[in-house]
Formats: sequence, structure tokens, C-alpha cells
Amino acid sequence: MPRPFIQTIRSIEKDHPKTVMIILSIASVILAVWNLWFFFEQIPLFESSIHAQVTENPEKIIPEFSGPGRAKYHKQHIIMATFTMQMREKIFQGQKGIFFPASNMGRLSDGIIAVVIDKTILKKDKKIRVFLKTFAPLNSALQLQAKSQGLIKLEVEQVSPFELLLMRLRNA
Repeated sequence: MPRPFIQTIRSIEKDHPKTVMIILSIASVILAVWNLWFFFEQIPLFESSIHAQVTENPEKIIPEFSGPGRAKYHKQHIIMATFTMQMREKIFQGQKGIFFPASNMGRLSDGIIAVVIDKTILKKDKKIRVFLKTFAPLNSALQLQAKSQGLIKLEVEQVSPFELLLMRLRNA
């Protein structure tokens, strides 16, 4: 049985546009913040090495001065990594990367910050050899030994989530 007309009018009178406007305002703010992130936030893209290995060079202890009379110390190793020739234009001196040493049973452990110091193109092997130096805190749990193997990930560019989505759609 349909409701009487007077009850529907009472229902309309009880609905205030304030609650609808508050909900729409909150949704608009959330959408605006998400759009700002989606179009303007920069996300790093990484490329992985074929192979990476700690060289025979001895570990160095490097001081980093953080103010008068204060110094932090870092362990420094030299790592040699191999990349494909497609990375030739994407690798440059001073580029940031992360070294992931292989731990037990082939799993990768925590990363160590590394910086590119030299790049050599091996034409006969069609590969690129890159030397990096690491910056590990002195009290780091990771102990790198000579000839330790792992993986290097180099930051090759920064893109917005929107650009990343477009790149994925083009490659699909």
C-alpha cells in the first residue's frame, strides 16, 4: 500500500542539504588530493643488473662530518655490476642505486645504498660494466665479503603515477 502524501512531505523536510553538502565537500577534497598525487608525485623507476659482485678491494671506513666535532662513519665497498647494452644511455656517474646482496638460499636481503663511479662498455660481450661504491652504516648488520654476489637496482628516471600508467598501457 502506498504511503500517504503527508508522510513523504515530512520525510523531505527532515532531509537537510547540509549533510549532503558535507559529504560532497569531503569527497571533493579527497578527489582533489588524489588527483594531485596521481599527476604530480614522482615515483622512481629502477632497472636491475644482470650480475653484481663485491670486488676484492678492501673495505674502507669513511667519516661523514655532520657538524663541529661530530662525525658518522660508513663502510665503503666497491661493487662491479653488469648491465645490458640497452642501459647505455641511462647510466651516468653519480647515479643512485641499491645493492641487494644475496643471502642464504638465493634470497635477497636488505639493500645498501650505492653510487655509480665508473662505466665501461664491453663491445665484444655487448654489455656494460659499472663500478659503484656503497655507503653502509658502520653498525650495519650486513657484512659484505669480497666476491659476495647480489643485484644492483639503478634509479633510471622519475615519473608520475599517470605517466607510469600510460607506459604500462603502451607496453600491454
